[in-house]
Amino acid sequence: MLGSWKAMPAIARGDWRTKVLHLAQLCVGIVALLGFFAFVLKWPLLILAFASAMGLLVVGTVLFAVVALFAQRTLVEEEFGPGETIFLQGDVGRHVYVIKSGNVEVVHTKPGGMSEVLKVLGPGDHFGEMALLGRAPRNATIRTTSPVRVFKMSAGNFAALYTTLPGVREQFSKVMESRLEEIRRSETRA
Repeated sequence: MLGSWKAMPAIARGDWRTKVLHLAQLCVGIVALLGFFAFVLKWPLLILAFASAMGLLVVGTVLFAVVALFAQRTLVEEEFGPGETIFLQGDVGRHVYVIKSGNVEVVHTKPGGMSEVLKVLGPGDHFGEMALLGRAPRNATIRTTSPVRVFKMSAGNFAALYTTLPGVREQFSKVMESRLEEIRRSETRA
């Protein structure tokens, strides 16, 4: 089922941090490769090329520092009061949320306009990933039932975690399958 989602090309492209890291690695790799061959072969022009390419080490280091600086803000904590809407069904997905404290309800509006509470989520639960991975609008409204504190993660950071950590990918895939099934069951009930 998940293989048919159109999200994988977007994730495969990677986020800007991944691209910058690859560029930094390329800069450092070129210098290392030139240095190795220059000193093994002892060709004067290769040694000159190595000396000229040393500036790429600075570029690579700066790029690594930029990514490290932005990586410090992977999760941002937010607070919501009781009865607040975090996002609406149909909104564009830009973040994934993990509940630190409090409870939220997942409200799905059926094609006929009837709304149904599918589930109540609490501390440790997450929501919002389906719209990011499916590159589709949010399929439910998330509304708080108590004061709530959440950790919010950007789409790029989530994509990096999802693509590089098999355990995270497996966990989110299982949860998404069960949530899709809940929505299908909700829409078939009259």
